[in-house]
Amino acid sequence: MLFPGSRYARTEVIWPVGADGAPTRALAARRIPPRPGVLEHVVTEGERLDQLAGRFYGDPRKYWLILDANPEELHPLRLLRPGRRLRVPQDRAVGT
Repeated sequence: MLFPGSRYARTEVIWPVGADGAPTRALAARRIPPRPGVLEHVVTEGERLDQLAGRFYGDPRKYWLILDANPEELHPLRLLRPGRRLRVPQDRAVGT
């Protein structure tokens, strides 16, 4: 169950069939709309996504905004290699 206002609230529920032949409830890939006003941040040693979210948005729980803005890297820790340029989008309301 997704709570109202969740960024996943409007995501389609799908039923893919697993290797055992049984369907499993899952969410389809969420469309991430492009956002204007993106900043760039160069990662330094020891930085974490929650720290960056706290710095840029005033809320460490909004780390997912940075993840959404950098979809070419699926593993969050790989985003944090020192010297890497991260896109940091403007803050947005949950559910958009």
